[in-house]
Amino acid sequence: MTMNQPFVYFSKMFQAVPQLMEVHKFAGGVFVSNRRSTLDAVHKLYPNVELARYRSWFKQYSVGFKAMKSASAIITGAPTPLLLSEFSAVKAMVFHGTYMLLSKSTLQQLDHFDLLCTIGPRMRKTIDRYRNELQLKQIVESGYLPFGSFPKKSEALTQSSLTRLGLSPGKKTVTYMPWGKPHGSWLQMAEKIVRETPCDFNLILRPHPSQGLTARREDVASFKRVSALCAKRPHTLLDINACSLSQLFSLADLMVTDGTSPAEESLYYDVPQLFIQTPLWSEDVIRAHAEKNHIPEDEAGEYLDLFKCGTSFDTRRDADFGRAIHAAIESGTSFQARRQAYFSWVFGPRDRQAGACVQQAVLNLINSSNTMTSLPR
Repeated sequence: MTMNQPFVYFSKMFQAVPQLMEVHKFAGGVFVSNRRSTLDAVHKLYPNVELARYRSWFKQYSVGFKAMKSASAIITGAPTPLLLSEFSAVKAMVFHGTYMLLSKSTLQQLDHFDLLCTIGPRMRKTIDRYRNELQLKQIVESGYLPFGSFPKKSEALTQSSLTRLGLSPGKKTVTYMPWGKPHGSWLQMAEKIVRETPCDFNLILRPHPSQGLTARREDVASFKRVSALCAKRPHTLLDINACSLSQLFSLADLMVTDGTSPAEESLYYDVPQLFIQTPLWSEDVIRAHAEKNHIPEDEAGEYLDLFKCGTSFDTRRDADFGRAIHAAIESGTSFQARRQAYFSWVFGPRDRQAGACVQQAVLNLINSSNTMTSLPR
């Protein structure tokens, strides 16, 4: 293994790996984890990436520790302040979600980073609000890293992908991506969606991993019922890992969500939206949640603008889900300007340059640090 890598990427959990790999495309380097399962997953999905394991009980002798000790920069997607404090490298934080309601308490965990790579204007506004108080260091508005791996949408790709997944290339596709517990709508809506979505649509259901892959009795029973219904409905896919989230976004003609991150991410393709609101997660619940977590009222209001980007189905007052689907698709163009404005507010430009932007910002910081170190005293 070659040491003295300029960039090292560290993550305990797999969730941040795809974002880190977007930077790796441009900068190269070594991926380090203290979890064997994460390293195995990275090896399977990114076979050309150099890997090293960090062992806390054997750390100074572990390959991962040595890689981070000799790195010029360590890029990660989680705070891990105790671990990172051992190394002199430039430390950069990238975000692996859209962070709809970013709180001050979350930002307080990031003051040890030399660089925060923010997603877009919304996150930048929140960080700027607390930057001086929390003594946050350098900020760069890099853009959203996952967009670098989003497929370029084309009719040919859509047709071939639908065929491969056992869906009909001649039908529009409704995609349901609920949030997990405790706020998600899966238990209230999944069976209803399968029963009531008209058969002139393809239907894809992507449960949250916390409910699709779980040992909880209630979730297992629900998944079995939904699976049985899907088996009887033509052109239906109950998907756990048949394809990436980004591919599902690109196939959707209508996104059905709880108004969470899949709704925001799917706006990359300007997909019409249908929002499920339940007593567990609705505009009223969100306002209360924001107040409890000391989210400023203006930021909560800006997030709630998401629900103005499409139509809603409220389980407390609406009954016919099939009618709601048709209404959401038919009104899709009337919400286009709102979708475009909301996307720009959250993510900034619709491009794939975030990985290159993070690489350049880190290199600039390394060069600046080297210059300061070499100045005569």
